[in-house]
Amino acid sequence: MWFEILVQGIGFIAIAMNIISVQFNKHWPIMLFKSLGSLLFAVQYLLMGAYVGMAMDIIGVIRNLVFAYNVRKKNSNKWWIALFSVITVAVGVAIIIFTWDKMITAVSHLSSDPKVLTAIAVFISVLSILAKFISTVGYGAKDPHVIRMINLPTFTMWIIYNAMVLSIAAIVSDSMSIVSIIIAELRYKKKDPISSDETATESEKSIDN
Repeated sequence: MWFEILVQGIGFIAIAMNIISVQFNKHWPIMLFKSLGSLLFAVQYLLMGAYVGMAMDIIGVIRNLVFAYNVRKKNSNKWWIALFSVITVAVGVAIIIFTWDKMITAVSHLSSDPKVLTAIAVFISVLSILAKFISTVGYGAKDPHVIRMINLPTFTMWIIYNAMVLSIAAIVSDSMSIVSIIIAELRYKKKDPISSDETATESEKSIDN
């Protein structure tokens, strides 16, 4: 019982990090708080035996910090996006192969039919890799608006993954993060100038600061 409370507790701390991250309109604090949230969820997935999710979050932490550094130094993330995309898929497939039994165990509560469990395990494993792949492209962008918009489909994918592995805190986190993104978009939209040229200027200023 206490172990379950600890596991879910770690996830709820990660919730705060993810919600805070999307409320910024500068690239580096978004990446910093998102990295803290991903690191905590990686620990939670490790304790739950959801190793694909754990691996994807660890890659995400490293990726986010690299992207944040490059944006602050005004370096291009183009090649890093390609590199982390390849790493994400390669590591994801490797983890699926080497921890397949653990993945089956993680979703064993969903069915007693081996064929059904196999299908579920493949589905959520591929889903987690796809979500991380999409977010890699999004987080490489400099515009905070683009980052938030890319997060919407990926958070939805993670909700499905977390529902399958019974990570309650992660489900709450992803759901609240979606709401937080909507709030942030509405808040910054009100602050933005009407013309598109002025909007672009404001976005560049927010990144350079």
